[in-house]
Amino acid sequence: MCSAGVFLSEDCQPWVPLPVRKAYKQIIDDPTRNYEHLPVVGVPEFIRGVTEFALGKNSKAILQNRASGVQTPGTTGAFRIGAEFLHRYYITKKTSVCIALLAYDRYHWIFEAAGLTDIWTYRFWDERNLGLALPEMLEDLEKSPDYSIVVLPTSCNPLGIQLCSSDWKQIADVMKRKSMFPFFHLKDQGLASGDADIDAWPVRYFVAEDFELFCAQSFSASFGLYGERVGNLLFVMKSNEVLLSVRSQLEGLVLGIWSTPTCVGSRVIATVLNNPSLYAEWQESLKMSVRRLMIVREKIREKLRLLETLKCWDHLNKQAGLFAYMGLTSSQVDILAKNKHIYLSEHGQMNISGLNASNLDYVAQSIHDVTMNQFSAKTARHSRAEKQF
Repeated sequence: MCSAGVFLSEDCQPWVPLPVRKAYKQIIDDPTRNYEHLPVVGVPEFIRGVTEFALGKNSKAILQNRASGVQTPGTTGAFRIGAEFLHRYYITKKTSVCIALLAYDRYHWIFEAAGLTDIWTYRFWDERNLGLALPEMLEDLEKSPDYSIVVLPTSCNPLGIQLCSSDWKQIADVMKRKSMFPFFHLKDQGLASGDADIDAWPVRYFVAEDFELFCAQSFSASFGLYGERVGNLLFVMKSNEVLLSVRSQLEGLVLGIWSTPTCVGSRVIATVLNNPSLYAEWQESLKMSVRRLMIVREKIREKLRLLETLKCWDHLNKQAGLFAYMGLTSSQVDILAKNKHIYLSEHGQMNISGLNASNLDYVAQSIHDVTMNQFSAKTARHSRAEKQF
């Protein structure tokens, strides 16, 4: 078992929704399919579809022609092209970037490669309470330079942390006061709650609050299209004139990096999003899969409770999405890898879609063993110290 970011089915194979398979076959079998290069910024139907997917069809930014996108090779491409643009054209000469502390390794090299080397971090995870560290996050944002670019994870984040609307409103208040620029990571929209509109609420709220913003969109797990490398850099600007200028500059940057995007994956996503029947079927598939993830969370939590592990696991049910942050120490993660062949990230994130009937008991027992062994070792050290005293 590992912590890789692939949504696995019950039989441990990458999950691909049936409507996505239908759209893929329809495109591959189409005798009139065009094999020419795509436009530099991507398939128009794809750009329109994913923009409406993120912001909602009735978004004022769409109605005022202030929102668009550039198709990218995954979210890495979206962050890279966005970072390149901000390094060259953002309003301050020395641009600072704020990244969540536990996500630092994931993002910092992208911004540094683009020339944005003044990296700040903010606390996002509360180790003691095993949840969102909102007061600490707000404090760190307050201390960060004005006009900073802030990378913001949304619902389906690697920690599984869920922010409520009041949390986002407080974050937006600080960022607006300090004239900060939001750069969202809208990863696998819909996989956290089972509702794509709910998962996109933070982005939509910032748009409603008249922020200009970038948003890196990912479709790998929610559409099962990992090898197709389909992403999008969504951008919302203050006017259509600014939007056209930004898109023109982004197009020039794309020409110098990857020239034109891939075609099949983006056409599959565009077909699903723009076909009411396929989209309704995809929504139902997503809800069923999210229900399975919720059941798996409850099962692993209950098994750990029944094993009487000396640790509370209730935080698992407060999380959502593909990952669970177990709250294990780095040494416990190392022991799981070396002795049990259970491979988590160094911070203890687990891809819970990899848990099934054949391995759930083993994983729960292994976690129980490492937590109990460490507790026993700590107790023994305390006893020896007391005797010496």
